[in-house]
Amino acid sequence: MHHGRFIRDDFATVSPSGTMVTMLTFDEVEIHARRDQGAGPLDDEALAEFTRHTVAPSLLIATDDDGHRFTTTIRNVGTEAIILDAVEMTFHAPAAKVLEHGWQSWSTVRRAKFADVRPERGKAPRWLLAEMAADPSAPGNHLVVDTFVLTDAYVLGALTAARNLTTFIVDGDLLVVRCLLDGLVLSPGEEFVLDDLWGRDGGAGENYSKYCAASGAASAARVDRGAPTGWCSWYHYFGDVTAADVVLNAELAAAHGLGLIQIDDGWQPSIGVWSGTAPRFGAPVEELATSIVNDGGVAGIWTAPFLAVEGGTLATEHPEWLVTHDDGRPVTALTHPVWGGKVYALDTTRDDVCAHLTATYAALLAQGFEYHKIDFCFAAGIPGRRSGDGTMTRGQALRRGLEAVRAGIGDDAYLLGCGAPLLSAVGIVDAMRVSEDVAPFWEPTTFVPGWQECSVAARNAIEQSVLRAPMHRRWFLNDPDCLLLRPTDTELTSAERITLATSILGTGAYLIVSDDLSTYTEQEWSLLNRLIELQPEADTVLDLVDPFASEVTVAGEHLRLTVSWDRRTATLETTSGKRVIL
Repeated sequence: MHHGRFIRDDFATVSPSGTMVTMLTFDEVEIHARRDQGAGPLDDEALAEFTRHTVAPSLLIATDDDGHRFTTTIRNVGTEAIILDAVEMTFHAPAAKVLEHGWQSWSTVRRAKFADVRPERGKAPRWLLAEMAADPSAPGNHLVVDTFVLTDAYVLGALTAARNLTTFIVDGDLLVVRCLLDGLVLSPGEEFVLDDLWGRDGGAGENYSKYCAASGAASAARVDRGAPTGWCSWYHYFGDVTAADVVLNAELAAAHGLGLIQIDDGWQPSIGVWSGTAPRFGAPVEELATSIVNDGGVAGIWTAPFLAVEGGTLATEHPEWLVTHDDGRPVTALTHPVWGGKVYALDTTRDDVCAHLTATYAALLAQGFEYHKIDFCFAAGIPGRRSGDGTMTRGQALRRGLEAVRAGIGDDAYLLGCGAPLLSAVGIVDAMRVSEDVAPFWEPTTFVPGWQECSVAARNAIEQSVLRAPMHRRWFLNDPDCLLLRPTDTELTSAERITLATSILGTGAYLIVSDDLSTYTEQEWSLLNRLIELQPEADTVLDLVDPFASEVTVAGEHLRLTVSWDRRTATLETTSGKRVIL
């Protein structure tokens, strides 16, 4: 890739006081660009010179009471169109500790050292790298952080994700901000304004909260809904769930005050087809929705809006709807043997795809489903060829797909994102999964080398939920994944189940159980009733006292959670110091 480099003196505008922003010193911008092939080839040196004379970047740094806002504009001042792949901004930013924050719901979230690159990550399948990172070429080569970087000295992150995806490369005292433009074509006289960045120095806990507040406000976060209580079919029945299973658990849930009944994967005819019902399920899914609503509950349903399985109806009838390689072959978004192998991604730059999504979700709403869990949402933003190439970035394509779903269900239905790039969904979803899948065992048992935090396990679900706690009620409501209380068919000890319950309560109290409720004894029902009783106190804005502490404390308005996923302990107390007993 070829680029043009611009140092501080090249910029049209900077902050009145220069480019020094406390711990963050701006150094330079590099424009990664290409010339239209029809204009003739250029060697590397000539292309760099062409870029420098065609592109005029400007940077405006504005200061408010809490931090600094960076607005970058790229303008074509030449006589030819130019193809923009990325804009890189380099800062001198010394720090000792960093939070490695991944792209989407179950990407890595961990406290890392700057040298902890994990080169084995680069050997993972390409589809997995594209699932875990906005820039799949970076893992294994660098310590990569997506959306925002939090250290013990500063925070710097994207304020919105409406125009481009933003990723960070941490390299010692240098911080490279990489804004992905994905082949955007800029014609003569046109300009493109990147999503603003926001940064400040200071303590990590305060910085984290202030960044989430600033970015949530800039992205018009939807944070006025209540946290639900309910039941989900997934973690007991998985893809084998039947209508009879749902009916049995819905009756028990209603008897114990659980309002939401969410049917997960297994009801649909195939991945990509969200109308009708799989014959093995046993009854039309819309009949279940009607029954749940008539009994006073809320009917919820799982879908994966941007996926189409290889050989399935959608991929077969509309191959033109798929994200492809340069040679026209569909890009594999993920592999899933149970679903049929390769799974492809829909091209949400297409108007017909977005119209299909809106109509699909309007139909589900009409059936009575007012709670929608949409999964594997990162697929709308994976690298590949799209119909709208040159006019739309991957960040814009992803956001457009999410907006099409919201248009279908309307403003009042409850939308839970999962497997979604987090900031991209702010302002569209009501809630977001913020962790890896929970499991009825503590430690991960199988994982791709270098990605152990991204494997199903109770420990991983707790760690990620705790380390993303400041997003709760600033970006959306945090979903820490389901609560597993069952006394059978589990490897979790009684103490570990209490730790899981305490952690879910202390990270916002999004209370969805996912067990066969007929296995519950008086002990499990009593614990669940206690959690529901405490939910109003727990569901507040949250802060992390110190994200880098060995024991992490999540502080809410009324309660404080202290947790160690290594020691498998979690305690809850009131802000006055009184221990809360579950």
